[in-house]
Amino acid sequence: MSADISGGPKRLLLAEDHPMVVMALESAFELVQDIDLVQTTGSVAATLSAAARMRPDVILLDRRLPDGNGIDAIERLHEVSPAARVLVFTGDADRAMRDRVIAAGGAGLVLKTGLFDDLLETVRRVAAGEKCFDVDL
Repeated sequence: MSADISGGPKRLLLAEDHPMVVMALESAFELVQDIDLVQTTGSVAATLSAAARMRPDVILLDRRLPDGNGIDAIERLHEVSPAARVLVFTGDADRAMRDRVIAAGGAGLVLKTGLFDDLLETVRRVAAGEKCFDVDL
């Protein structure tokens, strides 16, 4: 487990609308000491509200939510939580999607098809200020 030199766990907000994915990630993050899953949401509107209240370090944002596209919400998320780094979470991606995330100000793009350890590493890197894009096209 990587050490956190900033004085505490990184605060993660998860925006995901599939209950089974949410349950699995909540269970997995309970075992991680340097990342605190502070809240889960299932829509763009709820994510905007939670981001304004919770001030997370990283927002793990599903690309497809019932009330909108996560990529389209990045700018609004930065307005309500300027320090939050947005990591788009998707089942599939291509160069065009990666480019949209970059243009919107996202800090990264990570595929749901990867391993949990890879997701953890990406969240840690994004929280540390890096840009991380799973899609190397």
